[in-house]
Amino acid sequence: MAILKLKVARSSRINPATKQKGFAARVLTNGTADFDDIVKEAGHNTTMHKAELRMAFELCIESVAEMLKQGCIVDLGPIGKLYPSCTSGWYEKAEDMSLDDVKPGLYFRPGDEVQAAVKAAKLVWAKASDEDEDDEEGGSTPAPSTPTTPETPENPGTGGDNTGGGDDDDSGVIS
Repeated sequence: MAILKLKVARSSRINPATKQKGFAARVLTNGTADFDDIVKEAGHNTTMHKAELRMAFELCIESVAEMLKQGCIVDLGPIGKLYPSCTSGWYEKAEDMSLDDVKPGLYFRPGDEVQAAVKAAKLVWAKASDEDEDDEEGGSTPAPSTPTTPETPENPGTGGDNTGGGDDDDSGVIS
């Protein structure tokens, strides 16, 4: 398996706490691998037709959605786990919180192989030409206006997360 190589650019940011201007790193991507790309790649070295693979993926996706609707943690094997989650603001008194203050979300914890691929990534500084190409093709990862930390069970942000998702901070919240 190839090593993940991430092009990293310095991106101007404002520290939300101090309002001081500075810089943070952001990853420049190589575009988006869409569903057809994944089906085609998954079919290499198999006798399965891409339509069969597409149908198998679609059936799995339907099953995942159904299990999440039932409130289950979904174990995707070596890919990782999906946990239903929620976030809210912080309130001094329980009675001050209403369901309108709670936002549903999805917490993802990558499997060992996926996590190892990310941790073993080789980081290289992007060149100005890399940034220009990505901007033209729309492949650059959008830069948030302020630095953010993913909400995890260990780092609940402002409202916490009810995922029960693990003992390390190598995962992310999808909302």
